[in-house]
Amino acid sequence: MPIRSTGRPRPGMAAVAAVGAIALVITAGAVLSGTPEPAADTSAAGVLRSYTAEPSEAWILDDAVLPGVTGPVTVAATDGDDWLISYPAGIRHQYLLVDARSGEPRWNAPVNAGFGACAVNDRHQIGCAVRLRIDGPENGFYLVDRDSGDLTRTADGDDTAALLGLGSDFVHVNQTGYQVSLRSPSGEVRWSRTFAGAAKLRRAGGSLLVDTSDDAHFVIAPADGTDRVACSSCTVDVYSTGLAVTRTALGAESVAMYPIAGDDVAQQPAGTAARMRVIRGPSTLPVLTAAGEGSSLEAAGHYEIVDPATGSGLWQIGDPQLSKANARPCGAVFSVARKDRSRVFFDLADGTRRGAMPPPSLDDPDSAIDSSSCVGASGDVAVFANPNQLTAYSIDSGAQLWNRSLLGTATDVDGYLVLQQGTTLTALRPN
Repeated sequence: MPIRSTGRPRPGMAAVAAVGAIALVITAGAVLSGTPEPAADTSAAGVLRSYTAEPSEAWILDDAVLPGVTGPVTVAATDGDDWLISYPAGIRHQYLLVDARSGEPRWNAPVNAGFGACAVNDRHQIGCAVRLRIDGPENGFYLVDRDSGDLTRTADGDDTAALLGLGSDFVHVNQTGYQVSLRSPSGEVRWSRTFAGAAKLRRAGGSLLVDTSDDAHFVIAPADGTDRVACSSCTVDVYSTGLAVTRTALGAESVAMYPIAGDDVAQQPAGTAARMRVIRGPSTLPVLTAAGEGSSLEAAGHYEIVDPATGSGLWQIGDPQLSKANARPCGAVFSVARKDRSRVFFDLADGTRRGAMPPPSLDDPDSAIDSSSCVGASGDVAVFANPNQLTAYSIDSGAQLWNRSLLGTATDVDGYLVLQQGTTLTALRPN
């Protein structure tokens, strides 16, 4: 039977005993409980430019452009048409600014940050924490001229190993990985904190998100370094209108939505759904499904799409033929699998049914979405990748449009398909 979506949200997983299982009770009302807040515009998480036909290579960065490259080449930061490229050269970290449209370097030579790092802040300043030796006169913080690549020393310092631009400042992680501080380009320390686990940095709107090696997560206000949200045994997914915080502790599974307003993350959730989890993947909105005790006994899949800004459900989908596995949020669309491995695409925003796909061919396993991850989607094309192949599908017909062999990873960078393969970085040209 055809799978259809319904626009009637329901209040999460209800604790209703039904032959020893947790039953899905579908009623009218919000998926999450809480006070609604105004919705903000959504931005492109996993949203690609048009790739309806097999793309050609726009440009390639390799050892002809990146002197001394010995490992993976990555995009450390983007700023309009400028991409800051990072790559290892032996034990050193080197950075080069390139024009994203042509791949042409902006500078004559890369910046050697040594054991340090470079980043771009919201004022379009490129900062580099240079650490060439354990100590020495060359170590310090520098601003890099965008046109020439010339460095101007603005502060002392020899302990930074990772860097992130935030507002007019830069967030530093020291060489042990445990101390995080916000500093101005001139070296003024706004605040400093020490964590129990090694820290990795992300952004959550205008706030800082610190993920630590002991499975703790902290959303931090840049103004004073205090926690807006903190959790352990959890995951944090960032969307343009808010955060989805999934608690994963056994017996206490839940998803809480924290709205983002401007540069601020709300300290209280707009709503919480018990016994639910977020299906991970690059998408404009979170997709929730059942979690915890009893969810494995459900006979079919059920999915709910939520607005993080309000904590309310937008639409839901459930059907006896719907699989509980291999659902794929992807950009602004959502691909669900039936039990026979056929698929249907829906628009995430309103549940509009798009195209359908037959079960994957047994003699073409690399084209199966079940074993692939979403890279991103445009209005009419969804692109998936596994370790061997990049494959594009028509969202409206389900037909395979093109595929390309892959010997590395594929990512969405500002809407462009970018391939990281060995010591090369390749940008694919949109159609």
